[in-house]
Parts: sequence; C-alpha cells; structure tokens
Amino acid sequence: MNTFLWILQIILAVKFLSIAVTHGGRQGRPKMAAGITRMGPYARPLLYAVAAFSVAASVGLVLPAVPGIPGWTAPAAAVLAAMNLLSLFLHRMCREKPNLIPNLVLLAMAAFTAYGRWFLAPL
Repeated sequence: MNTFLWILQIILAVKFLSIAVTHGGRQGRPKMAAGITRMGPYARPLLYAVAAFSVAASVGLVLPAVPGIPGWTAPAAAVLAAMNLLSLFLHRMCREKPNLIPNLVLLAMAAFTAYGRWFLAPL
C-alpha cells in the first residue's frame, strides 16, 4: 500500500506542477483567453493563486521522502489538492466541459491519497 500511495503522490505532484505552469505562466493562450474573459477581472489573480497552491501541493506531496521532514505534509498536501473541487465549478463557469472528467479523477486520487496517508499507511 505504501508503494501505491507513493506512486499516486508522484503522479499528483507532477500533475500539479503542470497545472502551476499552465495556470500561472500560460495565461495568454487563446484556449484560456475565452475563459478568462468570461470570469472577469478576478480571473488572472485567481489563476495565479491556483498556480501557487499547485506548487505548494506538489512540493508537499513529495517532501516526506526527504529524511527528517514530518510525514503529515503528504496528507495535508493531498487535502490541499482537493482544491480540484473548486476548480470543477470554475471550469464549469468557463463552459469547459472536457476539463470536468480530469478534475474528478484528480479529486479522487487526492482524496484516496489523503485517506491512505492518514489511515492506511501513515508516514
């Protein structure tokens, strides 16, 4: 179970780093421009916040691999990764239906990782 949870944590960490890059550094893409205009003036600061939380989540997911780092950072990061629940609503506001399924999958992975690290195989 421990190995499976580490694999999930690494997958989530890589995915959240890619989310940070796309939401924080690639806001000028035409695909994102339509959603940004639909959301109004709060879209860009919100996207930067999502990028910052994504970096924090990805670091927190793999940080327990470093000796001496407390193990609570992995389940806390997985709970932080549950921000995908909020992103479901935001993507829906932008009328981006294809993004709903990946967000649900990431939410399920993050929830299982949090549960697994708190109860099944704590660090």
